[in-house]
Amino acid sequence: MSFDPEPIKDILYRLALRYLTIKPEGLLLDGQLVTSLEARILSYCGARTLYRGRKPHCRSLDGLVSSKGQRCAECPELKNCTSQVRVDLLVDRRVYRALLAYTSAQQFLIYTGVLLQKKLKTDKVITRISVINRGSWGELKFELIKKAGGESQEGNLVQASGLGGSEEERPD
Repeated sequence: MSFDPEPIKDILYRLALRYLTIKPEGLLLDGQLVTSLEARILSYCGARTLYRGRKPHCRSLDGLVSSKGQRCAECPELKNCTSQVRVDLLVDRRVYRALLAYTSAQQFLIYTGVLLQKKLKTDKVITRISVINRGSWGELKFELIKKAGGESQEGNLVQASGLGGSEEERPD
C-alpha cells in the first residue's frame, strides 16, 4: 500500500500559510521588506481571480472551484477572470503563498520548464526570488541556486521575471 502525502501537506499548508506580498521595493515577509529570498517551491498550479473595481470579488486557488463553491467552468463570469499561477514556497521553514499573474505567471512557467528539461524538480532545488522595481509594480526574477541537497548551480543560473500578485488582492 502506498502512502499519499498530499492530504497531510494540504493540512500543514493551511495551518501555517502566509501570503507573500510583492511590492516594487521588495518582498514583504511577516512585516519585513527584503530585496530577495531563497526558497523551495513546494507546489504550484493554476488559479484565477475575478476583480471588481480593482478588488477581488471571487477567487479559485486551483482554477477549478471558486472560494464560493462554484465550478469555474460553469461560471458566466469566467471570461472576466484573471488567470494566475498559485505558488507555495518554503522560506526559512515557513510556508508562503504567492499569486502570480500575466508576465510573472508566464516567466515562472518558463523557469519551471527549464528545470524540467534539466530533470530537476521544483521542490528539490533552491530558487532565489528577487524583485526589480518597475515603478508601480515589482517584477520577479527567479534564479536556480543549487539542488536542495547542496550541489551548487551558480555557473548555470536560470532567470525569469514578471509581475507578481499580492496579499492585498486576496478576497476576505
